[in-house]
Amino acid sequence: MRWVLRICCVLIALGFASESLVTKRTGFRSPLNIPLNLSGNFGEFRSNHFHTGIDIKTQGREGLPVFACEDGFVSRIKISPFGYGNALYIDHSNGYTTVYAHLQSYNDTIAQFIDTAHYHLEKSSVDLYPNPNELRLSKGDIIGFSGNSGSSGGPHLHFEIRQTETEFPMNPLLWDFEVEDTRKPVIYELSVYPSTDSSAVNDSYHVQRFLTRVQSGTCTLSKNQTIEVSGPVHFGIHSLDFLDHNSNRCGIYSMKVFVDDEERYAQAIDKLDFESFRMMNAHLDYEQFKKEKKSIHRAFRMPYNKLPIYKHVKGNGSLTFEDESKHRIRIEVRDVHGNLSSLEFDVMGTTPSRKQNKEQQLERGERLLKYNQVNSIRTEDCNLFVPENRLYGDAVASIKTSDKDFTPFSDLKTIGNELIPIHDYVLVKMKVKEIPIHLQNKLVGVRYESSRKQSHSLGGDFKMGWLTFRTKQFGQYYVQVDTVAPMINLTSKLNPNLDSLPKSLRFKVTDDLSGIDKYNAHLNGHWVLTKWDPKSALMEVALPEKYIKKAKNTFEFKVQDERGNPREWSCSFE
Repeated sequence: MRWVLRICCVLIALGFASESLVTKRTGFRSPLNIPLNLSGNFGEFRSNHFHTGIDIKTQGREGLPVFACEDGFVSRIKISPFGYGNALYIDHSNGYTTVYAHLQSYNDTIAQFIDTAHYHLEKSSVDLYPNPNELRLSKGDIIGFSGNSGSSGGPHLHFEIRQTETEFPMNPLLWDFEVEDTRKPVIYELSVYPSTDSSAVNDSYHVQRFLTRVQSGTCTLSKNQTIEVSGPVHFGIHSLDFLDHNSNRCGIYSMKVFVDDEERYAQAIDKLDFESFRMMNAHLDYEQFKKEKKSIHRAFRMPYNKLPIYKHVKGNGSLTFEDESKHRIRIEVRDVHGNLSSLEFDVMGTTPSRKQNKEQQLERGERLLKYNQVNSIRTEDCNLFVPENRLYGDAVASIKTSDKDFTPFSDLKTIGNELIPIHDYVLVKMKVKEIPIHLQNKLVGVRYESSRKQSHSLGGDFKMGWLTFRTKQFGQYYVQVDTVAPMINLTSKLNPNLDSLPKSLRFKVTDDLSGIDKYNAHLNGHWVLTKWDPKSALMEVALPEKYIKKAKNTFEFKVQDERGNPREWSCSFE
């Protein structure tokens, strides 16, 4: 009987273990021929979005061969100085598309296809959709070479797997790629949020945060205490994951909340949707992420949150404890490889010792913005228009003058609270002080980051004394003019002797406000390709041999900023 009981216990344990592990899919080979060491995983928090792939380290260098993970055809090629940089998309017969981003270059066949498109369209940035039979690949074919193009912060390969039909990014680690991971996620901190104006946590109407500690493999609050709550509350966890042989911080895969062993909330980041992935700002503790870079997953679903990561949410995640008795809370955090960490603590429902808050009173000039309605705030010199579903929940906002006569054209205005996220564009109209007619088309709306003393141009349209521009952030804004053209400085050594002419010319190109908008180069009247790396402010212009004459040659390079200020650099050689 004793052995039977032991066998039963083992079987039960294996059953629980199998529930905690993800069944790995097969079919894709690795995109690189080196060990897969990741600097970023799927679903980790990035600025205004979840990370939609895995970032594979390339040993600090560029030029490693990148391989097709399965048979298929090139369905898209996008070349851009921003975002994914040089990117390639391959459709496969299994219903998935693999994406390879920040490439340095492509194989010869694909490179020739791209080069032909550049010169046919006379565009340096292209978004191409080849026919299914144009660029076919077999599993293991070299598609190109790893790089650091686009908005990459260092040499690596960004790799994605998407559902071809929906274009939903899937978690690549749901497949059996060999990524070593025996480390459990780390739970650093618990947050307990009052869910309504009348809720309280430890007799406070503000969020309360509790550090954690691990003892004998169990995670508890560092001060082993019972948390007293009144009214609806919800929880949040500051948690990160780490892979073997790696110090990079990664995101967690799943989280569950149990009350007295009853599951009340569950999330798993196995797929995302590009249409909703900015809604990460509704899922995380946005204020803590902006101020302290903390990755706090809130176990609560805000009213306008359509993320596809929620598996079980009871009452939007709010919990009420009215019986004035202790309840055991368990929060489980897993990574995609099944490594589990859990935090356990007690809460008790109480009646707060102080009188509960009444409905929030608005101060002068403040407006309550309803997330599901059209909202506006109007002052004599600044207006804010917020269409419906631009906020994730109701929010209080105002327009205040922060600095009178900040520029000759406007005051500095503080619009709303920068710690409240916005899902999509809102409109701002600012009254412009006296402006000469010849400068009206040079006006721009500018967002000002006072902590960094940085300004970011948002463009805008001037009409009847008002400048209108769009923004996705609350914060400080002012009106300025941009009359200064970009600067062009040659960094290549140019020898007028035709025999020593380089294959390309390199320029340092900078702009002081509205940003580079257009750039074109011509050799003897022929358009030639310009490659732009905004990170280094370098532009490299090709000098194809087929356009070079034995007689006098002329070269022209033109750059224009977003407000139409042009700059030209030219030379001739024989």
